[in-house]
Amino acid sequence: MSIELREWLPQPVVATAPPEGSATKSSGHVPDGGVGTPGFREGMWAVSPYCFDEGIRSDMHLPETVQLMDMTLREGRQVAGVSVGIDEVLEFARRIDEIGVHIVEMHHDFIDEIKRTKAMGVKFRIQALVHPTAALNPKACREEIDLCLEAGADIICPAFAISDYNYKLVESMGGLTITREEALDRACEAIAYGKEQGAYMNPNLMDFSRLDLERLKTIVSRLKEAGIDGLRIDDICGACIPAVYKHHAWVVKQILGPKIPLAIHSHNDFELGTAGQLAALEGGAEVLEGCINGLGERAGVPNLAVLAPILEMMYGYDTGMRLELIQDLCEWVADVWNQPIPEHQAGCGHTAFSHAAEVHYALPEGDEWSFNAWSPRVIGNQAYVPLCHYSGVEAIKRCVVEHGWDPIDNEVAQRVLERVRIEVRHRRREPSDRVLAQIVEEEQRR
Repeated sequence: MSIELREWLPQPVVATAPPEGSATKSSGHVPDGGVGTPGFREGMWAVSPYCFDEGIRSDMHLPETVQLMDMTLREGRQVAGVSVGIDEVLEFARRIDEIGVHIVEMHHDFIDEIKRTKAMGVKFRIQALVHPTAALNPKACREEIDLCLEAGADIICPAFAISDYNYKLVESMGGLTITREEALDRACEAIAYGKEQGAYMNPNLMDFSRLDLERLKTIVSRLKEAGIDGLRIDDICGACIPAVYKHHAWVVKQILGPKIPLAIHSHNDFELGTAGQLAALEGGAEVLEGCINGLGERAGVPNLAVLAPILEMMYGYDTGMRLELIQDLCEWVADVWNQPIPEHQAGCGHTAFSHAAEVHYALPEGDEWSFNAWSPRVIGNQAYVPLCHYSGVEAIKRCVVEHGWDPIDNEVAQRVLERVRIEVRHRRREPSDRVLAQIVEEEQRR
């Protein structure tokens, strides 16, 4: 899929990273906002123009094209109490396809889901993950590759346990007593077999950040010789700082070369999952990934509702996705998965675009960006002025108008505010619409 740069950047045929010379030099003047400023789009966002500063970007290795992969139908189901059926899977696939995500990962154990999703005529590519306990077993791996191809999977992703910590899985779960060199030989055999069958082979190297770097380089070199089409490095425990993602991604990319894309898998065990994705991008990774609402093992993975807009707002990529549909999908997944969106979750959370302090929302006419860097319109969320201890008269007047009630003057609003503060203090939450309506009605009659 070709992706083009935003309108304020020069337009090569396919490119997503701003070309050389399009960023403002660090030694020169950086505009402080407005039309034509890097990082600004009228009514949508106003991020720092230094995101596009030539000096700041000089040590980045941003790829020309980037793709986003959604893992909600695989990683996003590895959550307590979640069990979705085929109807929900197909409806999710329809919705994520409408948004325009590039790749969707599914599990090799659910062949019928892959087959029926592919039969829908979706535009995204399906990646089938083959679990590490099957990936190194020659017979099992070949069977899984065949089944996934028959079902219509576009990408086969065998997961290989490689670090000192998770290599023990090869014996404990896979039942194999083989050396690491034998394991690498089998991994290469699996790749070769898949290529013989016409598969796009994109192996997953688990726990890359806790593996000796020289060993990682050896594994990547061998897999490249075996004929891989892509490669995914997997920080399965979120066990490193962002700089490691960037460094290792660039080391791996120099082995892979420009024709073999690099993907990155990260977790939020230390709330660094999204930072890791972006650091890997700056190291040359072309495929980034996450889940709707950040669902996943333990603390989850990057949230696509934030990751996709960041690529557009702060890096200048045009993902080609309909970002304005993301909020609806986030809320749909929250309902169907029975996993409520955390109130304070960035992007799709209820309070993500809220302002309690009056100075944040009682702005001069035409001022949209004093306390905002992006609009909720980007992903289809809504702005929100909560009622709390810090609320002022303007919050009450705004709340009344948003409820569709008759506007009130400052004097009435002040009396309502005093009573609302008492309600908040006693209830430890905002008053309900019923209680608020009653207060407003009573104070209007005074």
